[in-house]
Amino acid sequence: MERTSLLYKARRTAQVLAFHMLPHETLSKLYFQILLHYTPNLKKPETLNEKLQWLKLFYYPENELAVRCTDKYEVREYVASKGLQDRLTPLLGVWNNADEIRWDSLPEQFVLKCTHGCAYNIVCQSKRTFDPSAAAKQLSKWLKENFAAFNVELHYGKIAHHRIIAEQFLGDNLIDYKFFCFHGTPRFFYVSSDLIHDRQAKMGFFDLSGKKIPLIRNDYEDIGTITLPDCFAQMVEAAKTLSADFPFVRVDFFLANGTFYFAELTFTPSAAMMSLNPASYDTEWGKFLNMEQLIENHGKQY
Repeated sequence: MERTSLLYKARRTAQVLAFHMLPHETLSKLYFQILLHYTPNLKKPETLNEKLQWLKLFYYPENELAVRCTDKYEVREYVASKGLQDRLTPLLGVWNNADEIRWDSLPEQFVLKCTHGCAYNIVCQSKRTFDPSAAAKQLSKWLKENFAAFNVELHYGKIAHHRIIAEQFLGDNLIDYKFFCFHGTPRFFYVSSDLIHDRQAKMGFFDLSGKKIPLIRNDYEDIGTITLPDCFAQMVEAAKTLSADFPFVRVDFFLANGTFYFAELTFTPSAAMMSLNPASYDTEWGKFLNMEQLIENHGKQY
């Protein structure tokens, strides 16, 4: 669904209203049932989506490190602290609002991002055709939004400082490598062939040997087989390093110009409502995530 469509805008408005009217757990369960066609058991979660729902509602919003690493600016410090400074996309600027941006100081090509949500990106491929006024208007609108309200991803709502960053443009033919990491261990990854608009991406899941996993996401077009890049082993090691502090996180990289760059840490992929076909992978992958101690500790707090 295009973000400029009336249907998309109406849905977003309805989501914000629901977020302020209904208990967050109730609303999240409702979205889950609509999209995945079963009711999540959050008392004894078993599937991957159920367990990520639990983390989304009860763990990550209270985890200061997770909140900091959700922020697209603050996470850069975390990545650097892990010895992976060279994997960061060069930063061109950071601003509190669009009025602070000095457009003439930016290069011919660049990428703008708001730091407090997903898909808040504007790509400038040529200043000759770029409209700074339209970009500033869009950025200002995004800065006012509470991204948590759209799919009850509460950790986004804990980001206090909404900012804009500009990063170096890495090219037109970027490939996403996204590693699903459980307790610091990458178990599998997916490759996406489109970074400009996530919902138009082609996607394929693979194990760490590069063998295709026979499943598809129902909301994405499937991608074929791949050849692992020369830097793949380095990506796996970087994913291990960046995921070690969390029970689950998806570690995302860009592959560009023969090397890889850090993209982001994603704690609740698809807002913890991934549509998998066959659905048996939801149960199988759920076994990678040990939740007993987290749930027990959470219960002791109340």
